[in-house]
Amino acid sequence: MKQIIVALNSNKHRRHSVLTGDISHSETRHICQVYLPEFTALAGECPIIFLKSQEENALESCALLGIKPGQNLFIQQDKWLGGYIPATLRAYPFYLHYKDQLETNPIICVDSSSLSLGSLDGNRSRLFDDEGQATNALLQARNLLNGIHQQKSNNKEFIRCLTEMELFQEQVVVVDLPGNTKHRLTGVFCVTSERMNALDDNDFLRLKERGYLAPIYAHMLSLHQSTNLSRLFKKYQVRLLH
Repeated sequence: MKQIIVALNSNKHRRHSVLTGDISHSETRHICQVYLPEFTALAGECPIIFLKSQEENALESCALLGIKPGQNLFIQQDKWLGGYIPATLRAYPFYLHYKDQLETNPIICVDSSSLSLGSLDGNRSRLFDDEGQATNALLQARNLLNGIHQQKSNNKEFIRCLTEMELFQEQVVVVDLPGNTKHRLTGVFCVTSERMNALDDNDFLRLKERGYLAPIYAHMLSLHQSTNLSRLFKKYQVRLLH
């Protein structure tokens, strides 16, 4: 079903409900944006890479969840096969929309295709009560979105700092596939140990003071998780054959 993103409105959506805790929408997301506090949780599960955004041509930190567009290997048979689900995916069906490039005063939007009028079957929850006040389900979503909003600016400053220090290097992520074949993902930017070792003392101390060392090392460690993508792809292939 095609997504139609609209601004959330307490009058228009007062009697609508959404399905909570549903991540089936992310089955086709092989990449999703992630934020600094998530790096440690994801480092042992999937590669954290940096890609150029199409809109701004600026780097964004992303979790690599699959090896080809349209396939999230972490969702198989309606189950998430990892220990941590990125906030971007958990926030669905809600999104942040910004009217200006400074990304201030975000507007909360919702995928209208996920809305149901009056139905509370299963895990569905209303967005507003009869008086138009936000329900607990919506308040939780707002808190998650507020966290994402804050982390967007933190991520930009982190990437700006690493770019200034010339720590990013374009690389190719290689994932081993069955039949002795390999999948190569190009256009990926990573921090390398060589560039970290080449930092002078002042720049290294600057990274330490800003709390950037932990996410940098988590990112570098995560690149070894291409082996986990290979394992999940084999699991997917086996399921197709049975």
